[in-house]
Amino acid sequence: MNNQPEPKRQTTPHERPVAVGAARRVIIAGGTGYLGRLIGVLLMKEGYEVLALGRGENADLQWRENWQSSLEGAEAIINLSGETIAQKWTHMAQTNIIESRVSPTRKIGEALANANHPPRIWINASAIGIYGNRGDEILDEDSPTGNSEEFLVKTCLEWEAAQDAFDLPRTAKAKVRVGVVLGHGGALPTLIKLAKAFLGGHAGSGQQYMSWIHEDDLARLFLHVLERGEPGVFNGTAPNPVTNEAMMRELRAMVGRPWSPPVPQFALRVAGALGAPDPELLLHGQRVLPKRAEAEGFAFTHHAVTTALKTLIRG
Repeated sequence: MNNQPEPKRQTTPHERPVAVGAARRVIIAGGTGYLGRLIGVLLMKEGYEVLALGRGENADLQWRENWQSSLEGAEAIINLSGETIAQKWTHMAQTNIIESRVSPTRKIGEALANANHPPRIWINASAIGIYGNRGDEILDEDSPTGNSEEFLVKTCLEWEAAQDAFDLPRTAKAKVRVGVVLGHGGALPTLIKLAKAFLGGHAGSGQQYMSWIHEDDLARLFLHVLERGEPGVFNGTAPNPVTNEAMMRELRAMVGRPWSPPVPQFALRVAGALGAPDPELLLHGQRVLPKRAEAEGFAFTHHAVTTALKTLIRG
């Protein structure tokens, strides 16, 4: 019989001791928002303890209090913090949009750097706006980012750089670049109202791509990234992006409305000047594919925009 003691198993960089009772805790910064609630519900169904970090009264943890202690021994932290981009982009609004993403990211990075037993993975939201206005060019996670003079590109670059700035050898850093989310929150309810009011025409030329994803698939993608625990970038989009024209055509069909005249660029720009959300949100587009998720075997439930809209509108 070999009485020699077994050699110690070598640990990987992202392994760490787990605090008793906190093995499956996940903190979601921005957890009381639309996406935060969506992801939180799924994680709880999967057996995770979910704590929402925010500023509202419904948050479990408050930024102004000692939330950092909740990181000790937790499984993951997901950061979805950020002010809506669906507003007029005044200078002040642009500053607030960027700061509302960069500041929480830095606070999380600092807390993780000081934690004794930090989470295994930190998932930070980003957006496909980082690729810029690229026409029908096919884009994936290996594609270069867009022109930093575009506001959305600049926002995403600073957002991602804030996470990249931290050297966290015990915590994997992942990013999910979220596309146009089709769900019961976000932009879809407004688009449905417009279509029902016979205002569902395409924007501008209609040839700009909308890289969409069903809300359920997006929540499942965050779960996938969390459970794999690997660093890097993931595109949060469905495999089949469509043009704005095709999206609005499908939407009109779902709500039983006929053809509607397109909304010309100048009308969108006038509306933007009067305080409506910036026209770039509708006139610019990206044709983005989820290359990494599919390579890792992630199975999308909703591949076609027709069926995705049907489940959301007709049930």
